[in-house]
Amino acid sequence: MARALADHLAPLRDRFVASAARPLALIIVVLGVLAVSAGWVFASPPGASPDDDYHLVSSWCPRPATSSCATTTIDGNLYVMAPVTTSHAPCEAFKADKSHACIYEYSDDTMFPTDRYNDGQYPYGFYQFHHLFTGHNVEHSVWVMRAINAGIAIILMGAIAALSRRSVRFSVLLAALVSWTPIGLYFIASNNPSSWAITGVFCYGAALYSALNAQGWRRWALLGAAAFAALLCYGSRGDAAFYVFVASLGILILAATRRHLPEIGIATVLSIIGVWCMLGSGQSEHIAQSDASVTLRERIDIAIMNIRYLPEYFAGFVGLDSGPGWRDTHLPGYTTIIGLLVLGAVIFFGARAMSWRKALAAFMVFGAMAGIPLLIATPPTFPNLGGYHSRYALPLLGIWLVIWLASSRKNSSITKGQLTIFVFFMSVVDAVAMHTTIARYVSGLLYIPHLGWIAPGNLNGNIQWWWAGAPITPMTLWIIATAGYTLALIAGSYLIGPRVRDAEEADAPTVHAAIAPPAEPLPEPATTAVREKEETE
Repeated sequence: MARALADHLAPLRDRFVASAARPLALIIVVLGVLAVSAGWVFASPPGASPDDDYHLVSSWCPRPATSSCATTTIDGNLYVMAPVTTSHAPCEAFKADKSHACIYEYSDDTMFPTDRYNDGQYPYGFYQFHHLFTGHNVEHSVWVMRAINAGIAIILMGAIAALSRRSVRFSVLLAALVSWTPIGLYFIASNNPSSWAITGVFCYGAALYSALNAQGWRRWALLGAAAFAALLCYGSRGDAAFYVFVASLGILILAATRRHLPEIGIATVLSIIGVWCMLGSGQSEHIAQSDASVTLRERIDIAIMNIRYLPEYFAGFVGLDSGPGWRDTHLPGYTTIIGLLVLGAVIFFGARAMSWRKALAAFMVFGAMAGIPLLIATPPTFPNLGGYHSRYALPLLGIWLVIWLASSRKNSSITKGQLTIFVFFMSVVDAVAMHTTIARYVSGLLYIPHLGWIAPGNLNGNIQWWWAGAPITPMTLWIIATAGYTLALIAGSYLIGPRVRDAEEADAPTVHAAIAPPAEPLPEPATTAVREKEETE
């Protein structure tokens, strides 16, 4: 009797588990993303990202500075009066063995004159928005701004993923994960305009590509997300505004057809605005100045030097000589090696399907990713490519990966072993990078002869600085954030994995079928059914 009852209940149990597993996995993904975002928000103190003295003061005193802050004139130059804890926030910069405890020498009540503020070098938008969240408590204001920046990225990516077709969703999420870990995550959850640049450029390209493969109201919602992402680019940096044009050109070459006139029109308008914003920014003036003041011989010599340095420059996307902080947080070498291994594996995975449109689009975006830094990184603006940070070109890496991973059919599946290694490698890169970053500011790094800079294993062992009133310790924050990242990857793989296998069996031809046309035409009824099912999920 008992066995018969168990056999009778088994199908009900299996159906319950199957129906509850996906919602549970989605909840784990959301909680994991929030945990890792919080980890990066609090992993470093105010002033920890490059030129944060400039960026924080510009947030407290946005243009026009004379109406947002008190000013004074020193030696004929205009200085703004900002809290000393903003202009002196990076007091430990370039001293890897020093913690952020030096900030305790200053008070939020003290105003200090500084000429390090935005007076036209950066566009309107980023600083004016963040000025809304400035207050007397600098530390509190800083983490609120960071949390908002991280929230913008989460909401945009979540909306794009939810609205995209499942075959597109896989490419978009994989491209974001690989291109953002770990340096992208660090800057997205920072007070640096690169936060909006990285989020905006990627989400613009991802939303436009998803819109080209969507129908009905989802198509227009994705175009709305693309327009919002473009606004982030316009308000962050001049080069990010220009990247809207680069992303538009690459995505339209890849997937646009005659029936996509609305997407082509909107992308054209947004691209024109982006080019106009770039031409009106201080960065374009620096480029013009470089062209006028550097001789042809010097330019050729520097260009050859920069081209030879390009591999190291691209390795900076995963932290080589371009780690967190003011490039003074030395990540262990194996994080860069593992990050490059994963990136290489993804490149090989994306090469499984190729067409002339995909090759042309990828070549164009790669040309911009390499060519723009080579153009800008000339004296007197920069001595060479080593002075032009990898993070400036990082937004284009995500766009390039979206293009490279695009295909209408999965010609090769991912095995469980491959997926396990991928999750493990990505988790290690994120965990070690965050651990090193926290250690660098809580207690300082240790220099070991013949080994280099090493982070103490126990983050609670010598706490010299930590967020005032924080309810958890540095070690607890790291454990929660690391677990969140890993669990989000595992749960996300469960959510996407079955859909990838389904797509291998019967995926409807889409706009990107030009990349890898199906070997055999599918019957029309089956195609319609699959398309309708995809649009509702």
